[in-house]
Amino acid sequence: MKKSMEKLVEIIKKTYDHKACLEIANTGCSNGACNRHNYQADTLLLYMSYSDEIIKYTSERLGYSFLSNLARDFGSPLKDHKDQFSWQDVVSACPNKDDFKHALVWKFIELVAKEKSLEIT
Repeated sequence: MKKSMEKLVEIIKKTYDHKACLEIANTGCSNGACNRHNYQADTLLLYMSYSDEIIKYTSERLGYSFLSNLARDFGSPLKDHKDQFSWQDVVSACPNKDDFKHALVWKFIELVAKEKSLEIT
């Protein structure tokens, strides 16, 4: 019998202890606090396996506009014209998809770390 895939939220919470999560929540991933996922190769693997969960979790907390704005940060030419484009359109037009995915996984890790850092240990 095939075991169902573990949720990425739980994997991240197991990967980083409370102290590490506090550091990630306070300084973000780009300062090296998320030492198990510093490299794009690591984050792209996570994205390939868990993109649905990453997008759902992140957009539930920050809104789909976060995804569009992040894609624009990485060169998506589609500007916001009164909901003319869906977030999927904006992301698919992004020329630097790997950079976008890396940044999105980092944001996901930061959000999970913040959630864990607020839990009573």
